[in-house]
Amino acid sequence: MNKAFVINLDSAEKEFQEVQQAFLLFGIECERFVVTPDGNKQIGCTITHLELIAHAKKKGWPYLIVIEDDCTAREALQEWPAISRYLLNNRDRWDIFLGGVLYVQPKKLYLDFKKETSASLEMIECSHAVTAHFIIYNQSSYDRLLQWYELPEPPEQRPNIDNLFEQYQLKVWTTSPGIAWQKPRPQSDWTAQFEHAENKLRYFSQSLRNCLKYRLLGRWLKTIQ
Repeated sequence: MNKAFVINLDSAEKEFQEVQQAFLLFGIECERFVVTPDGNKQIGCTITHLELIAHAKKKGWPYLIVIEDDCTAREALQEWPAISRYLLNNRDRWDIFLGGVLYVQPKKLYLDFKKETSASLEMIECSHAVTAHFIIYNQSSYDRLLQWYELPEPPEQRPNIDNLFEQYQLKVWTTSPGIAWQKPRPQSDWTAQFEHAENKLRYFSQSLRNCLKYRLLGRWLKTIQ
């Protein structure tokens, strides 16, 4: 897992170069996917993601990494070798991987995930989570997502890419902390929302680990008694 497509407007090559340089530091090579502006930004973004998914399906790729050009890499991305290895070794257990999340509802903590450094990083399955700024589509998600083209509503009334994960019952994974967020801009700064989601994920994982620790302690006490 070392190549990603970066969605980028024809007039915004500078943004692509910034993303390319940032992610290459962590071993991820970026290829530019040029798009034209769309009157409905959300639907235009969704169609662009679906075009890449259709291309990946046609080529028979086992997965597809898509990065939007307002994405920024975070320190936790240093664990990319461990993350990508774990995702590849467990491809039958997930459909979507998100580098950072909003409006998250954590569901399951994967205790068998082994990080390579001393950094605190957890792999978590979510019953709900959105954002597509850094996303990996597993091959298992292609057909379900491409059903978007068959929806009866006109395109501008169909759900955007974020809302398709839950609609098509896709299994979503993420890490805590996140490895990539939307870059804050004056007209669009989601930093507080990302931080809130990470706090929720952190509390979830710490609570589960504490429960496990006390459960094991209880078993040990019963044994020695």
